[in-house]
Amino acid sequence: MTLTQLTYIVAVDKFKNFGQAAESCSITQPTLSMQIQKLEEELGVQIFDRSHQPVKTTKIGASLVTQARVILTESQHFHEIIQDNNGEVKGEVTVGVIPTLAPYLLPLFLKKFSTKHPALQIHVEELQTEQILERLKNSSLDVGLLVTPIDDPSLESAPLFYEPFLVYASEKSALASKAKVQQTDLNSNELWLLTEGHCFRDQSLAICKNRKKVTDIHRNIKFESGSIETLRRMVDQETGFTLLPYLAAQEVGNRKQVKEFASPVPTREVSLIHNTHFKRHAFKESLIETIQKNLPKDIHINQTKNTQVVDLPIGNR
Repeated sequence: MTLTQLTYIVAVDKFKNFGQAAESCSITQPTLSMQIQKLEEELGVQIFDRSHQPVKTTKIGASLVTQARVILTESQHFHEIIQDNNGEVKGEVTVGVIPTLAPYLLPLFLKKFSTKHPALQIHVEELQTEQILERLKNSSLDVGLLVTPIDDPSLESAPLFYEPFLVYASEKSALASKAKVQQTDLNSNELWLLTEGHCFRDQSLAICKNRKKVTDIHRNIKFESGSIETLRRMVDQETGFTLLPYLAAQEVGNRKQVKEFASPVPTREVSLIHNTHFKRHAFKESLIETIQKNLPKDIHINQTKNTQVVDLPIGNR
């Protein structure tokens, strides 16, 4: 058994195709197929069912691929420990970012960070929270940028900043006339939400838990979106309100529609998260420093007294 063979089975599991896997490993398909067959013969199991197209990983194969990822990650740690000891930030790194952060946070720091570390290849993927957590655990992601707290002993997090929630209200809404919004002013019948799977949706619902009981508002459209920008447009077209994270609200043209919350201001904790085997501390420290230095001045890196961190439901923690 060799690390090379383990690399090959991870590639086939990823692409579900021997040809694409071979291309990703810069070898010929016959060579890859022969090495995987040798591994299967040595272990006495079938890792892939080749009768299916795309190729199907067997049940025992899936367990072996998971372990292969762990072994390959641990072997890579030898190089990472040396690089970290020398203060070097190079190689490849894969970063997962949730959709309600990616379009607003990445432009603030990513170009500056890549310029700072020209020998580092950065792969960024926009993923939902559960996808990031799963891939951090199987080591197919190095770090994630997402909302915490996350209650998982296999993962570690470093808070980056605390981002206030804001209300984006229709000009037709009763909220439009308010200087600041109390959470008890919110009426769920008027709330436009992201689709399930977004932690921002769950936090929006948590903020509205003390909402007013209003029954005379009728809306015959039930619409949920994966995009904050789409929700804003629905508010403009119809009525009601949606909640925005502070960074997303900076792109709103009509500031009269953006309302701050009264104290304590509901806030989300944004963190960098990785698994407990993570060794690239020089990279991590540099990334945290770059992100925090490029935040708007109204975003705090420590929680303040007039804010209240909105917790995530247990299922998303």
